[in-house]
Amino acid sequence: MNILITGATGFIGRHLVQRLKQDHHTIKVLSRNGARASQMLGVPAFDWDYAKEAVPAAALENTEAIIHLMGENLGKGRWTKKRKQEIYNSRIISTRKLVAAAPDSLTCLVCGSAIGIYPGQGEAVYDETYTMPPQKNFMQTICHDWETEAAQIENKGIRRVSIRTGVVLGHGGMLEKLLPVFKLGLGGPVGHGQQWLPWVHIDDLVSVYIAATLDSRYHGPVNAVSPNPVRYREFATALGKALHRPAFFPMPAFVLRLALGEAADLALNSYHITPTRLLQEYAFQFKFTDLPIALENLFGTD
Repeated sequence: MNILITGATGFIGRHLVQRLKQDHHTIKVLSRNGARASQMLGVPAFDWDYAKEAVPAAALENTEAIIHLMGENLGKGRWTKKRKQEIYNSRIISTRKLVAAAPDSLTCLVCGSAIGIYPGQGEAVYDETYTMPPQKNFMQTICHDWETEAAQIENKGIRRVSIRTGVVLGHGGMLEKLLPVFKLGLGGPVGHGQQWLPWVHIDDLVSVYIAATLDSRYHGPVNAVSPNPVRYREFATALGKALHRPAFFPMPAFVLRLALGEAADLALNSYHITPTRLLQEYAFQFKFTDLPIALENLFGTD
């Protein structure tokens, strides 16, 4: 399949491109720095400044699927008013422009989203049937508007999937920030440690994206999280064990908020999410459903 990918140089994108290349798909990418992206990934790349430019027409030629991963890093820096706008625009405006530019050859748009669309508090279990309330927090607003923009492509008769991603386990992402602390033996639960952590191994997430692209049954929102979420305290213990380090130093919530401001909510909120559609509608086979095994796969030789 002829696939165009945005955000391909990011943590998820790099793994996705590698797998798609192994499966002999034709890959093109859009990037703020096309030359750098092409050198890094070994595929054709096109420069695109989403804020100032239309989608390059050459990148869209004969494109059958678009996988849209682009978005400013949520965990980078404090959520100032300016930073929030950058996070929002990078997802909403880029998606709007991709939808508007969809070529006749396009059959599907697989777009990123996040479990931040859910409330992030309490013990209730959420799946894709959740209905958004009128009053939304920042993350809910981003995810809702992101999915709404992507869904506009359905008016053109093109299939759309929004992948609601949890905490991705791999050599990158959130773990990249946690590892130095845990390797020093200073890791531990954040806050009270009882908040739910919806995790997914990078290999499984890549498989979800590929299935969503190739399998025409996939449509609408899809939760990309393991069937077995854990509480943060359990996660910290499992990560410490995988790294052969103690993991009992708690990070008080107020310290995290002092350091990160509102962005601390990414670690302090509790998301009890289940991948109902993957399991019941699509019979998706997770490779990693057990957290200790997933972490051992990633860090067992470290």
